[in-house]
Amino acid sequence: MKQIKIGLYGRSSGIDNTGKLKTLIEILQKNAILYVYEPFLAYLQDKFGATIECERFTSIKDIGDDLLCLLSVGGDGTFLEASQLSVEHGIPILGLNFGRLGFLAQVPANEIEPALENLFEHNYTIEKRSLISVYNGDTGDFISNALNEVTIQRNNPTMIKTTVWVNDELLSSYWSDGILISTPTGSTAYSLSVGGPLMLPDTHNFIITPIAPHNLNIRPIVISDTSKILAKVTTRKGNVVLSVDNKMFETLSGTKIIVKKSQSVLNFIKLKNYNFFKTLHTKLNWGIDIRN
Repeated sequence: MKQIKIGLYGRSSGIDNTGKLKTLIEILQKNAILYVYEPFLAYLQDKFGATIECERFTSIKDIGDDLLCLLSVGGDGTFLEASQLSVEHGIPILGLNFGRLGFLAQVPANEIEPALENLFEHNYTIEKRSLISVYNGDTGDFISNALNEVTIQRNNPTMIKTTVWVNDELLSSYWSDGILISTPTGSTAYSLSVGGPLMLPDTHNFIITPIAPHNLNIRPIVISDTSKILAKVTTRKGNVVLSVDNKMFETLSGTKIIVKKSQSVLNFIKLKNYNFFKTLHTKLNWGIDIRN
């Protein structure tokens, strides 16, 4: 069992369940060659007041391509950060939820032991999660990939105008706080909060949703993920903000952004007895009715 390699990624703050953290590390040390993200390792050793026997890494290149998986320890924000390392090298990723809601970090802290047992026994499947690639529409330069969503938003009280073309055909001009373009994975995140529909993770679509639109006849629209989306944003005052998952960029008025499906995918570990509908039931109380 010790022949397998497992990476552990987390943020350097915000985890309070010390008992479950210790349990997690002890199980991994016993059953695998453990690699811990270096800033997270420093945090853990300070938190525990003791040295943790493990290897350390700052990049997957420090480990090699024979890593069984990368474990993300925290909430969905931590998972999004860890997914960047995972995608770069095609390493499967599993989220352990030490945060709050946890759609991406699916395994609750109190279910770590059975989850790791299933992981070691290979009782899981790999879901290929789609990503969005974002480019500068004027220069063609690649900006970043997103697992959840891309947004173009105002950064001051002035409403912005975003004109969107799909496959070179005009979709609409949105007078709003901005627009959001989501993957199926991101349909349970910010997209849901602004009125977008839920989609199963293996659905091959994007969602385009206005953020606080000033057009009463504008609604979210679902398009094929083979589409190319071009968005041009203008504002009468200041700049706008482009966010790509948890990364933010300040963008000039008049900038064009191209969004299309990435050639890369996220290898998402789906453990036995975990599924999208169960997640909806437990995280959103989906379908709960006092009459039932």
